[in-house]
Amino acid sequence: MKSKTQQSLIKLFPRFKKKTIKPADDLVKNGILDSMDLVTLVSLLSKKYKFNFDKYQKKHKKYTISNLDKFLK
Repeated sequence: MKSKTQQSLIKLFPRFKKKTIKPADDLVKNGILDSMDLVTLVSLLSKKYKFNFDKYQKKHKKYTISNLDKFLK
């Protein structure tokens, strides 16, 4: 079963339906998402799951699926 972040990625960006992204992959540094894609993803997570971006940034420097999932409510 896909995580909430993975499901959101596929919903926003259909190109990820067939692409395997590991939970520990850095979404920005590995070139999976560009800065605008990241803003779009964070916006969706904030609206849908009450993701707190400020708290996330204070604790994590990387944008990985596993780290993002930990902050979703």
